[in-house]
Amino acid sequence: MKNEHDALIEWIAYHRVIGVRHFILADNMSNDGSQVLLQKLSALNIITWFTQVDIPHLRPQLPAYRQILRRCPPQADVVAFIDADEFIVPMDGSNSLAPALQRWFKDESVSAVALNWACFGSSGHKFAEQGLVTERFQRRAVQSFTANHHYKSIVRPARVDSFDNPHHAKLRWGRYIDVRGQDLVLHHKHGKGLSEQTCWEQARINHYAVKSFEEFLLGKHLRGSAAKEGRIKHRRYFEHHDKNDEVCTLAADLTSRVKAEIIHLEQLLADLPNELIAEPNWRHRIRSWIFGAVPFTCC
Repeated sequence: MKNEHDALIEWIAYHRVIGVRHFILADNMSNDGSQVLLQKLSALNIITWFTQVDIPHLRPQLPAYRQILRRCPPQADVVAFIDADEFIVPMDGSNSLAPALQRWFKDESVSAVALNWACFGSSGHKFAEQGLVTERFQRRAVQSFTANHHYKSIVRPARVDSFDNPHHAKLRWGRYIDVRGQDLVLHHKHGKGLSEQTCWEQARINHYAVKSFEEFLLGKHLRGSAAKEGRIKHRRYFEHHDKNDEVCTLAADLTSRVKAEIIHLEQLLADLPNELIAEPNWRHRIRSWIFGAVPFTCC
């Protein structure tokens, strides 16, 4: 993540509502106040985080993935590698990710599951407004939209050697399946990172790729790509992803629960003792995480 301060609490609250237990966040040198918020969330043991520094001629996403894999403790059964504009959506009516995870990973041979995108457009919004991301943007592309062939992965971290790209894990061993439980079939033209079929059974990832035009200009357009050197996300990117063909409220239906969790998190943050917030040696701790001196744990 980079400069996602305003969206971060919603993203965490939403995923806590569907059953995520802990978050490992790589922050790419944010300067919008995110690091103070991350520090507070870490003091509450809700997240583990580290700074992913810029490396010349290398985009930050895959190095961040490597850091997460290297430090992931053995008690973390599965980890989903997703971005701050991506929301995992259970599609089985349970409003919980747990049933799908149990179905997929009860087979010990399964090492990774590919969750396809459902790309959401701007819903016609030009400017940023009050409200949750999942509440404001309720129009998406049709399932057959080309970008929806992209997937993100939930993996058993101990079985992952590395990532070929931000979408596809290079497994040491085991099966890579789709959300139906079938062996993943890669796209005949684009290969790793895109599936031949777009599958939304069990679970998918709502990808809020553009949000409003204002948020796009001040966010992705300025940040550029975290994965491809020199890629600028401009008008062509916005127009390609601004698809609003169908109304979908699956994520928005959780709004009341997410807002309640946001209130709960904000109260926890407000109640933090000052001495936990103002740790004088936190920059040293980040350097220790980066260079491997201090391992972390998560539940």
